[in-house]
Amino acid sequence: MADLKMVLEKTNDLKSKIDSVLRYSTYDKCDDLGDLEINYKDSEQLFLLEELQAIMRSLGEVRGRLTYLALPIREVSRLHRNESGRYETESGHYYTSGSPIEALVDDGYRNVPYWVWTTLEHNGEDYFLVGYGSVDMDGLTVRVRGEV
Repeated sequence: MADLKMVLEKTNDLKSKIDSVLRYSTYDKCDDLGDLEINYKDSEQLFLLEELQAIMRSLGEVRGRLTYLALPIREVSRLHRNESGRYETESGHYYTSGSPIEALVDDGYRNVPYWVWTTLEHNGEDYFLVGYGSVDMDGLTVRVRGEV
């Protein structure tokens, strides 16, 4: 029976192939694939271009998630509001609107707290986790990934 670790390893094996396809497609240079040779008067080529653009965007997202998961966890701590009204970790890593955040949520969806990767936004009064608006930010456990 397959397990999560093995599936992640198999998925990571795809990363080099995804990198190669994205490079070859010119996605890394021009994410609308505008550098590809195409006959813009050929309806079939226009169809394929649109489909490939959607595929490359999805592959780019997969690559981004795999890259993120490969980063080491450099801090696990609780958030507190700093003097400028932003939430920050014990080491001083702070979040603003649009910041990606990895948080341990306990929203009643599962029987145990679980890690989610989402973004932070501000509603005019306070910051909140996108998709988890009822989760209290003050004291929230978060993980910060990145090179140490």
